[in-house]
Amino acid sequence: MPRLLALVGLVALAACSDAVDPTVGTPQAFSLYGYLDPTASHQAIRVAPILGSIGADTSRTLAARVTSTERGTGKTVAWHDSVVTYRDGSVGHVFVADYTPTPGERVEVRVEETDGERRVTTVEVDVPFLARSEIGEPLAGVVDTTYPVTVRGVPRVIGGTLRLYVTGAPSAPTDTTRLVVPFEPGQLAIREEAGQWVAMVPFLAATRDYLQTNGLYQRGLTLLEAEFAPFVTSASWDVPPGGLDEEAVVEPGTFSNVTGGFGFVGSGFEAPVRWLPSPGTQHRAGFAIENDPAGFIAVNEVGDGFAELYNPTLEPVTLSGYVVTADAPADGVRFPLGTTIEPGGFLVVDGPFAPTPETEVKLLSPSGRQVARMYIEPPHAGIDFGGESWGSYPDGLSYPLRGSGPDDPGRDLFHGPLLNTPGRPNRPSFVPAVINELSTEGDGGWVEVVRAHPWFESGSLFSAPRDVLRGQPAEPVADTPFFVAEEGDGLALGQVEGVVYLIASYGPRPDPGQPRPRRVVDYRAYGPQAPGRSVGYLPDGLANPREPDLHWTEGLLPTRGAPNAAARLGL
Repeated sequence: MPRLLALVGLVALAACSDAVDPTVGTPQAFSLYGYLDPTASHQAIRVAPILGSIGADTSRTLAARVTSTERGTGKTVAWHDSVVTYRDGSVGHVFVADYTPTPGERVEVRVEETDGERRVTTVEVDVPFLARSEIGEPLAGVVDTTYPVTVRGVPRVIGGTLRLYVTGAPSAPTDTTRLVVPFEPGQLAIREEAGQWVAMVPFLAATRDYLQTNGLYQRGLTLLEAEFAPFVTSASWDVPPGGLDEEAVVEPGTFSNVTGGFGFVGSGFEAPVRWLPSPGTQHRAGFAIENDPAGFIAVNEVGDGFAELYNPTLEPVTLSGYVVTADAPADGVRFPLGTTIEPGGFLVVDGPFAPTPETEVKLLSPSGRQVARMYIEPPHAGIDFGGESWGSYPDGLSYPLRGSGPDDPGRDLFHGPLLNTPGRPNRPSFVPAVINELSTEGDGGWVEVVRAHPWFESGSLFSAPRDVLRGQPAEPVADTPFFVAEEGDGLALGQVEGVVYLIASYGPRPDPGQPRPRRVVDYRAYGPQAPGRSVGYLPDGLANPREPDLHWTEGLLPTRGAPNAAARLGL
């Protein structure tokens, strides 16, 4: 994603007109504003000439040469000028480069006049290593529900962005809409604790205020996912106690790291983390939910003699008096007083259950109202893949496709036959293809799939459940067992972290007119990757579906559409 201007106050500063610069008449050449983003493939820095007179022309091409050099790698990049007109009508110069800074490197940005005195302005920027965020247990109070988000091993965190992914927005009622929730000054508290940075995200208060202000409170919005992205920076990005203003950036030693000029150039990136707030928190914030505290609990797996429930939220849920049943409530299992399912936890219920086709296993409230269900589909086109149980893969997810007629309940892309894993994460019983290698570098990221069974016909990959039908096709690589999907519409490969899902069409050729089975058969969560490296299986493919991480390896040489290779082998 292009980064045209700096964040966290520098955008406002960069919008000041070049023709009204408070440093007129100084011997310095340029003022620089911006930051380097090690997760982006495009960089941008505002370069403002320090003018000799008020009202000078700034619309022409700037007589300057801009380059950047990494001290450790020696990589040198030439930047290119672009003239930008801001919303206030002022004109400025933004130099851009197709370049991803190497995490952990020190980068020198050099701006040299190409005429006149040939003055030089430079700045050195330390690029932080990439890191992931972690979300902790919520702190619930009368007024707010606050989520602590922690980033470890980074120099500094100076802010963050709260985003909500919703359906039911007036402008797009059936599509997913992203809402960005602002914080009031001082509302987002960030502190350093024992070498780690903790942001206290006031989810309930900030979200409720935003929805009320925009006429969306209790107006039928459904929350799919919440995301908070801390902004991680280099150690030098130390915001003055009084905050940023137009005078601060031109006072050497106050908030300036530029030599031979003024301003500030830092380095930073977003480290997002996603979660699903509890039904109670969502209701208080103003979202539409089922009026049941167990509304997000999923019937996750059904096997011989057991049913498994899964809690996808960050808060414990009490199930006292609830019933799990495959028939009448009286024939099911009622939970005794005090039964609780922990955050992200599984609850195994022993009882008269079996993975029998066309059976429904339901979770009922104490009053008998259905809260969740698992429908066990009949074999697809007469094919039986011998699952020991039936359920959701990955855990808790569901995307039902409509059937062809009123009596056809359709099929769920996340549901299918499983290996028996009561009380543990689910695994499919049949894996026709696996995610074999993944590279996130720049905008040219890709995912490689390897065929694990001759029945694998085709597949597509996506990076969020809401994009299940917008995934990127995995194209076959000629004369190999490999297929490759390029980063694109429904497949966004974040530089810091992410999840990738594989849908596969597979099975023996069915009767004419009968489709092959189509399911999610593999998924992979990943974290930051070293520059020029990928992650994947070594050797290629999944040897044991019960241990999917056994040969998953970091630091591979990228080998798109070819057998994986370890960097240490020099292959």
